[in-house]
Amino acid sequence: MNEEPMLDDELIPRIEAALDASNAVLDAISRVEETAALEGALRADVLELKDRIEGLTIFKKGEHVGVKQLAARLEPVILGATKVYEVHDEAWDINPPGEQTVVDPYGLAAIGLRSRLRDLASRLAAIQNLLEAERIAAELRGREV
Repeated sequence: MNEEPMLDDELIPRIEAALDASNAVLDAISRVEETAALEGALRADVLELKDRIEGLTIFKKGEHVGVKQLAARLEPVILGATKVYEVHDEAWDINPPGEQTVVDPYGLAAIGLRSRLRDLASRLAAIQNLLEAERIAAELRGREV
């Protein structure tokens, strides 16, 4: 019995989903560039990722880890773009003071990029997990992949 068509049946849709996610990342990178949200090494790393996505080298083993780490590195940018204001109510005895959070446009762009990067990392990890599962299954069956 040939197992390869089954792997291909699962692999192709996962690759397509990762390609869709990578296109969303490219759009988010464009928005981040428009707002000048990133600078220095973080900006260079995001632009390097853009090149890897465009060159389709993003599908290499372990790439999902780097994408996930890059998403985590956006947190300081997002926090820097977020301001929290205390809102006082005249009827304080009934309604205690509250907080209002305002995020600058560059922070919103960074939030969008972080979300897209996390999605891409998840989809790339799913592809790697499928390939690793097939390798292990083949090993258990006593044949090489």
